[in-house]
Amino acid sequence: MTRTCVGCRALGSAEELVRVVVTETGEVAFDLAGGAFGRGAWVHPRPACLAAAARSGLARALRRELRLTPETLVRALHRAAERRATGLLIAARRARKLEAGSTAVEHAVLDRRAELVIVARDARAAAEHAFLAPLIASGRAVAHGTKGELGAYIGRPDTALVAVTDARIARALKTAIEWATVPEPNAVSVGARRAIVSEAG
Repeated sequence: MTRTCVGCRALGSAEELVRVVVTETGEVAFDLAGGAFGRGAWVHPRPACLAAAARSGLARALRRELRLTPETLVRALHRAAERRATGLLIAARRARKLEAGSTAVEHAVLDRRAELVIVARDARAAAEHAFLAPLIASGRAVAHGTKGELGAYIGRPDTALVAVTDARIARALKTAIEWATVPEPNAVSVGARRAIVSEAG
């Protein structure tokens, strides 16, 4: 089913856009898991669309006065995406669809079970493992969080590498991580592709 972006007014699928709702307290929130009730609006998770949505698109679509700036809307998306990514990592662990640590992740990669590998941003040495090169090239390895954060999510201290072995969870997790790094409007671009090695340094 197609939706209309309240920023650029173009049509897109539900997978391409994110849903925005207004909570009972009047706050704007992103419904990334798709479970919120009530009137909502859809927007591309892109700086220009989010900026236009904050200025007038959301207020028009939701039929209420909203006090938003483009920056606060993008930051709200970042927070929601971080929560979504954390929830998906926890879900993968509980479903036993997650491998952690260099040895376990390498085995998952070599056995072709790794759908997505996450490298902690403060784990330069881990990012330089040779077995990660094909995944980095194909976009199936991404930088996210710190070793301490990844370890806390999966219940083990300081984890540099994790591999998700469920395709559905991996797709949703990669998308959430991408949304968590959408640039703020007018931010200086660092390029669409950044090497994981440099992010992990």
